[in-house]
Amino acid sequence: MTPDSHPSKKLWLYGTVIIAVALIMRLLSLGTYPLMDTSEARYAEMVRLMVETNDWITPYFDYDVPFWGKPPLFIWMSAISFKLFGINEFAARLPSLLVSIGTLWLTWKLTSFQLSRQAGKLAILILTTSAMFLVLSGALLADPVMVFSITLCLTGLWIGFHSNNPTQARRWSYLFFTGSALTLLSKSLAGLVLAGLPIFLWCLLRKQFLQLWQRLPWISGSLLAAIIALPWFIAAELKTPGMLEYMIIGEHFSRYLDSGWEGDNYGTAHIRPVGMIWPYFIAGGFPWSLILAGYACQSLWLKLRHRRPLILSEWGWFLLCWLISLLLFFTFARNMIWTYALPLMPPLAMALATIWHNHLIPALHRRVVAGACITPVLMAITIYTLINDGGKKSQKTMIQAMHAEKVSDPGELLYFNKRPFSSRFYSHGKSVLVDTADEINALINNGKTDFLATRKGDFEYLPAYLKKRFIAIYHYREWTLWKEKPEH
Repeated sequence: MTPDSHPSKKLWLYGTVIIAVALIMRLLSLGTYPLMDTSEARYAEMVRLMVETNDWITPYFDYDVPFWGKPPLFIWMSAISFKLFGINEFAARLPSLLVSIGTLWLTWKLTSFQLSRQAGKLAILILTTSAMFLVLSGALLADPVMVFSITLCLTGLWIGFHSNNPTQARRWSYLFFTGSALTLLSKSLAGLVLAGLPIFLWCLLRKQFLQLWQRLPWISGSLLAAIIALPWFIAAELKTPGMLEYMIIGEHFSRYLDSGWEGDNYGTAHIRPVGMIWPYFIAGGFPWSLILAGYACQSLWLKLRHRRPLILSEWGWFLLCWLISLLLFFTFARNMIWTYALPLMPPLAMALATIWHNHLIPALHRRVVAGACITPVLMAITIYTLINDGGKKSQKTMIQAMHAEKVSDPGELLYFNKRPFSSRFYSHGKSVLVDTADEINALINNGKTDFLATRKGDFEYLPAYLKKRFIAIYHYREWTLWKEKPEH
């Protein structure tokens, strides 16, 4: 190996600076812009309800409405954060950043174990600066926790299977089962399937089923996973019967296989064309996904042109199975959102690190550093936009405008026809959804100063006697906040 084939010290210095800047920027930005409707604000309100009710078994979608859509691991984490740091945006998003750092460490550990520490550093540079990973590392969603769990599962399996150190192999084997339990608690059966598909495909293609059975402590490990995961599922079903049927059948079969599924109790179906996971992957892994796609196309073209068989190392097959199995799994799913591509980011980073780790010539050094700078710069611009009146999908400023009135005897905060989740979170559950003029009239005859929030045009549907009772005090985007006049 020539001296130039070794990564230069400058590359790792620049890479370390880029990683540090990206993560520090994400940390400092967590509390600088509002929680966004729909997903972030919805989950934030569920976390707030858990803290308010002190019910750590059943997450609640609204008061007395249990949430069966997902297990509560990410809700527990944000609830603990609320307890430590107060109910605010920073505390809501902090756990996602922490588990994303955990995913970076696992990516470094696995790549370093298989290749080298330099390759591990390269992998986390790529992962940190992948567009979707950087964005979602500071978002209150279940996906970052699920990706950490899947990565822990697959890292534990690979090191536990291949390590020649018995102590290390045993430790990581049990971490494989711990990761399996956490995938259940983060995404239920879907998480376990997403972690298991790469393993199954790799074992199938490489005929490793028997060796895998012999190398891992399946009985004691499965018992450990059951001890971690099953108590919540049992307790939640006993407390709110029907949870398991909805979560297992509805969320894991009907949601993905039935494009006309109308059983979603907590949102709306996201119908997408077949194969949308591929453009989501390309966009989410930007800029690195474009480079990997180029390598893949070039390699396949050369293989087909010269009729050469596809030759990969065992590690290469493992990464290929990790990527392809998840892409194929989501290819035929019609009901999906863009965040479903997040589990593909770690194997993307490790695949490129594998390709480059022995071929980082000086010219490539500069390209890697330049590529790694793209998404942090774009992220900084996005954060600046969100801070400066970019939170168009949040009711935070509406609630702040109401509190700024400082009325002596505040009454109801009514939302006519639509009540965004962010209004519930920022009003601490006090906002009320009303659908008719009669409901408004019944609630505001209380001798207090009430407030009404309406979208553009909705106020005109109210009868004249109600319109006369309110005066507009604040406009934000398509929303108007009305205050009840003093004479009433």
